[in-house]
Amino acid sequence: MFDLFRSSDKVKKYVLGGLLTLVALSMVTYLIPNYSTGTTTSDNPVLAEVGGRKITALEAQQLFQKYSQGRIPPNLLEIYLPQFVEQMVSERAALYEANRLGFTATDDEALASIVANYPQYFPNGTLASKDQFEAALAQQGITLQDVVDEARNQVILRKMQSAVLGSVVVTPKDIENEYRKKYEKLRIQYIAFPPAKFLDKAKPTDEEVRKVYDSSKANFTQPARTAYQVVVLDQEKVAATINVTDEQLRTAYSSSLDNFRMPETVHARHILLKTEGKSDAEKKALKAKAEDLLKQLKNGADFAELAKKNSDDGSKDQGGDLGSFTHGQMVAEFDSAAFALKPKELSGVVTSQYGYHIIQVLDKEPAKLKPFEEVKDALAKEVRAQAVTDKMQMLGDQMHADLVKSPKSAAEIAKKYGADLIAMPSAVPGEAIPGLGVNPEIDSSLASMKPDEVSSQVILPNNRIAVVILNSRTPGRPAEFSEVQAQIREKMVNDKAAQLAADSAKDAAERLKKGEDIAKVAKSFQLDITTSSSFGRADSIDGLGPAAALADAFDAQVGAVLGPLPIQGRNIVAKVTEKTDADMAALPVEHDTLLAQLKQKKISERNSLLMDGILAKLTAEGKVTVNQKEIQSMVASLRQK
Repeated sequence: MFDLFRSSDKVKKYVLGGLLTLVALSMVTYLIPNYSTGTTTSDNPVLAEVGGRKITALEAQQLFQKYSQGRIPPNLLEIYLPQFVEQMVSERAALYEANRLGFTATDDEALASIVANYPQYFPNGTLASKDQFEAALAQQGITLQDVVDEARNQVILRKMQSAVLGSVVVTPKDIENEYRKKYEKLRIQYIAFPPAKFLDKAKPTDEEVRKVYDSSKANFTQPARTAYQVVVLDQEKVAATINVTDEQLRTAYSSSLDNFRMPETVHARHILLKTEGKSDAEKKALKAKAEDLLKQLKNGADFAELAKKNSDDGSKDQGGDLGSFTHGQMVAEFDSAAFALKPKELSGVVTSQYGYHIIQVLDKEPAKLKPFEEVKDALAKEVRAQAVTDKMQMLGDQMHADLVKSPKSAAEIAKKYGADLIAMPSAVPGEAIPGLGVNPEIDSSLASMKPDEVSSQVILPNNRIAVVILNSRTPGRPAEFSEVQAQIREKMVNDKAAQLAADSAKDAAERLKKGEDIAKVAKSFQLDITTSSSFGRADSIDGLGPAAALADAFDAQVGAVLGPLPIQGRNIVAKVTEKTDADMAALPVEHDTLLAQLKQKKISERNSLLMDGILAKLTAEGKVTVNQKEIQSMVASLRQK
């Protein structure tokens, strides 16, 4: 294949893998887990300790960043980071107990686990390139030592889990019950009690509204408000003022000719007889074979056919075609021979570190300079883009400087620079700005500004620059009754309607349980009955969504009344009208699948109990300690950064 002959300074060399035993030997030095506890200080407190091994704040943070790859937003750290530390403690406790019970992992077992976890780097069970493998791991912030330690630990934990979980049994009755649950069906009739249906009956008087206000005036406030202006410089408008002349383009072209030089290229094909790992006798035989193939080619044999039948390189499927390449992309011997040939000319037998090559050049392109006309359009885009960027930066700096000098002249300054002026006469934090929407950056700038102060430049989406001028700030204050009367009334109406809906649903359920007809009950509340189609546990119910909300219905008898149940903002009262049992005659078809699913489920449940049990046992023995206070302090410190 083409990459096989490229030199390391251009493209990573493709290194042929050795025997699996050699790989194992080369990795032995990495198979010794590092249990260093690190240094603990007041800035790096101990979060937990498992069997004498400390988990420090720094270690937890580094591992968390490594495995989350920075995808967890800072505001969610207080949720996820403590869970991550808890998982670290649980896993290390399980590993500690496994080691204490005498479970071990050999180097071969660890290696087999690595091969299973990273098959793309072990074609045919053989490591293709240790350097390539380590480079790929490094991009994820993981070292080979991490991988080996993890593989060894996986083997040890699997052995302990197998010993404990191997006795999991799924009975025929378990399978039968699971099959019934999967295929039994229900039909129901239900009445929905949405609060909206009771709004007309939930009308508080003016006196009631006033009473709520008077009893809790402190809860009703008017927020602080700001009056400010935003001057917005739009890159699209600035770009419309930029014209790039031919003279500018030719100047840019002349000043960067090296960017347009095309190196000499060769399009070649080859036949390779590999000598790596061969004895001298075998190499001699291969050299004779190469000479014979060369003789056949000189006598008119088809190059592509000979390559397909004899070449040891992956390019043989393409008749040995390597495509086009430039100087330095191939190993030195191959490079020198290929560039010395003329189109259609054959080389002699060329020896490289990989073996014996026979090369034929199909085409050559001399080094050249791309003419101006050929690159003009692309160059124009680059020059124009740079000109727009430069002008945006210049105008932004000048506009900001002018506003700092004269913040009360925002309208005139905006006009001078072709910017847009947005006025916000009375706004609260988080309020949408016309044309900009909700902008946390602008809100953040305003929070620390004083009247007539000008913000620094704020970069906005869609390539815009904004500068904010704070005109005035009105502090928050207690709200007058007239200002919150409508708000109080609306809340009272909604609360009362919700309570009426809940009370009515409860009343309806009691009447149905006494045997009253569901149609009559619904009519008394001026509500409709909905009759569902047949549904199973994994289905959705017409108008209600997932059947899981009515899971208890599958254990009820026909005629049973369910509810009231809060579903999708409504109170639901339902009646089971029909039950269809599963067709047990079809059970044998799914028997094995259900057996596997149930076994995996039981294993998972028992494994959770195992992990929890080990942690509880070691905690009771004093082998595991967790410092929740330090964990909370760590999260708090990260939140402030």
